[in-house]
Amino acid sequence: MTDDEIIERLRTARPFPAVPARIGGHDVRVETVPMPDGATTTVFRVRDGRVTVLRAELGSFREDVAAALLDLPAEPSGVVRAVALHVAGLALDRAVVRGPGVEFPADPVLSARTVSVDVAHRSEVLDGEDAAAFLLTTTGKSLGLPLHDWNREPLARADARLLDDWPGGPIRRSRRRFPWPAERLLTQIAPEGPSGVRVEIRDVRGYELVVQRRWDRIVGTLTPPGGGTVQEVDVPRRLAWRAFAPIFRGEDVTGLETVIEGAAETDVLEMRYQTEDRGWAELPALHTLEDCEARLSRHIARTPGNWAVFTSRSDAVVQVSCEDGGRLWLETPDAAAGRSRGRFVTGDEAARMLRILASEDRSAVEELGDLETVSWD
Repeated sequence: MTDDEIIERLRTARPFPAVPARIGGHDVRVETVPMPDGATTTVFRVRDGRVTVLRAELGSFREDVAAALLDLPAEPSGVVRAVALHVAGLALDRAVVRGPGVEFPADPVLSARTVSVDVAHRSEVLDGEDAAAFLLTTTGKSLGLPLHDWNREPLARADARLLDDWPGGPIRRSRRRFPWPAERLLTQIAPEGPSGVRVEIRDVRGYELVVQRRWDRIVGTLTPPGGGTVQEVDVPRRLAWRAFAPIFRGEDVTGLETVIEGAAETDVLEMRYQTEDRGWAELPALHTLEDCEARLSRHIARTPGNWAVFTSRSDAVVQVSCEDGGRLWLETPDAAAGRSRGRFVTGDEAARMLRILASEDRSAVEELGDLETVSWD
């Protein structure tokens, strides 16, 4: 197929006209579609029987970026090829060559001759990945990356899997890794997950974190690409992203600190619960005292059969359940003696027990007085 024949097919394959233009040293055709949030600009270069396609949305098109992309070799391979890109003032530093693709769904012959060149960041691209998988990963629910916004900031990617069961959690145990925003994994998933549930998190270069929450800290290991010296990881959970962001942003990690001291969190408790009408948490996660009190008053006390278990740093425990008539039964277990000690309490009394548990790291149930002993036999 000649270039003139391809140009003719382009005219019928697209709903909007593409105007001849010149960008850098390249003859191209430019399609501009006005949109409420900024024009979408698509550039087509037809040369040697092939089509190279660039697309910029949200009014982000820049001629200098387009010229740099067109200067790069764009050979179809079926996998993603990431090529270094250096344009002044552009936060993104990789050109992603992928194709042949499906740019022209009504003309598969034309699509087979088409290569798309996107703009990305080194932290977002797994070089050699299947091109279709890359597109699904970046623009789908996994990352939700606005791939065609040339003005955007990088969104570091991590491929992660759960190594232990987390019933009802946002991520499931699996053999294969799935793409996630790295920042979410290290600010929400791992720091807020159940104690002892391990998450394996790998960046696009092959650095691999295997971490779990242990009370208010994130602990585990960091293994460099290809193996090498394994480093211990032990950092405050709220500093996990700050500590390991350089890995996932594709930065130099020479001298990276993986063991960091930090003040212990206060006014927090581990909580697990089950309710008839407001969900459940089979494994204990760390919550603020405020969250624990809210769960108690708004959910546990709503319906008979609801219950919650609250645990302090040193494993002191207070258990609360809603009984018939909406009364709250509160107790503390004594595993060594095979029994529990407790009584019915008011909402204020239950909240006071949680405050002491969090601030003093002890169960004060005995101080309530008039307790009953419940044998486990």
